[in-house]
Amino acid sequence: MSFLRAVGNAIVHAADFRGRANRRDFWFFLAFAVAGWLAALTFDLFYLAERLGFMPMEEDAPRWASNAWLLLCALPLASLVVRRMHDHDRSGWLALSVIVLPYLLSAKGTKGPNRYG
Repeated sequence: MSFLRAVGNAIVHAADFRGRANRRDFWFFLAFAVAGWLAALTFDLFYLAERLGFMPMEEDAPRWASNAWLLLCALPLASLVVRRMHDHDRSGWLALSVIVLPYLLSAKGTKGPNRYG
């Protein structure tokens, strides 16, 4: 699946916490979200801060665009994380465990069908 198709698929299925998501879909969307956040943060710290009378990169400068971007990406990312857990034949609630989460997000899922799809 291409980068744009993976990102579009994550956005279309943002509220769908059923089924499975492969590693590529997750990492492509995460790269998209981080790149978008960095662009929004740059916009906030340089362009928006100057327009509102702050010095560029001032600590108290508003970060409206970057915070809005984070809010927009939160639901699709949460959905992808839960579906990654399903790809390992585990409950989506396991995503709350910060100890095993990095491993499960990066490891291959189960081959063939499992109880989640």
